[in-house]
Amino acid sequence: MTKLSKKMMVALLCFSASLSVSVAQENEPKIATDLNTLITKSSSYQNYKVIEKNAIYGFQNSLNAFIKEQEQIQNTLNKEIAENKKSILLLQNEIQELKQNNAVLTEEKASISFLGMLVSKDSYSVTMWTLFLGTLAVAGILFYKFKTANAVTSHSKTVLKDLEEEYESYRRVCIEREQSLRRQLFEEAKKNKELKNVS
Repeated sequence: MTKLSKKMMVALLCFSASLSVSVAQENEPKIATDLNTLITKSSSYQNYKVIEKNAIYGFQNSLNAFIKEQEQIQNTLNKEIAENKKSILLLQNEIQELKQNNAVLTEEKASISFLGMLVSKDSYSVTMWTLFLGTLAVAGILFYKFKTANAVTSHSKTVLKDLEEEYESYRRVCIEREQSLRRQLFEEAKKNKELKNVS
């Protein structure tokens, strides 16, 4: 039992005891006065008291009524105690349920739902920063690779352009040489033909 329920039980028992004592004190003087009246009104015979039957029966009826009243009070108090015990059990169950709800709410407050799972805020923060820094690192690496690839590509383009220009100039030179050789060949062929025709 928790401290709260123990305190409630002690308070309930003290209340019940004080109630029964106060009821008994209210009724005891009546029985005590009835007994005193019975003794004082009785006559004495040698060392004995002689009491009338009617007085004894009256006192017995009064005593029986007092006993019945005390039994009813006791039964009422027992019922109240049983009801209070039920109330205490209900309150304990409610307290337990509230503690569980509080634990769930505390856990939910200290956690974040991430991908359908409850993750503590610290773990979530570490995971998010790790993902963020990892993404930055990957982006930095990709940017560096892009820059180097871009530099290589532009260098390759300039080299290719230079080669194309060199090739074009070489081709022109070759064409010019070929044309001059053709002319020379044509002229030589023409000379040979003329020489053949002359001879």
